[in-house]
Amino acid sequence: MSLLLGWLVGIVDVVQFLPQTRRTLRMRHDPTALAGLSVWTWSIATAQALAWIVYGVADGLWAIALPNLLIAPACAVILAARLRSGGVRRPPTNSG
Repeated sequence: MSLLLGWLVGIVDVVQFLPQTRRTLRMRHDPTALAGLSVWTWSIATAQALAWIVYGVADGLWAIALPNLLIAPACAVILAARLRSGGVRRPPTNSG
């Protein structure tokens, strides 16, 4: 039962990243659309997924390692798109 639950949680874990990954790829050329994505959050999420891969492989916990083999690249894609976007370019204000 716990093995089945582990795989079910792994599938749900992967699926939770799909909407944001899809939207980020669709909007990757729009810095304003990506400005709301936190560089810190996606850096941590990428590092976390990589750590889960190492942990899962080291302990033979494939229900942890394999889903994170999909999650890590998804997080890295979101992070890379956000970093490439450079943030929001605001027009200069006229002070006068």
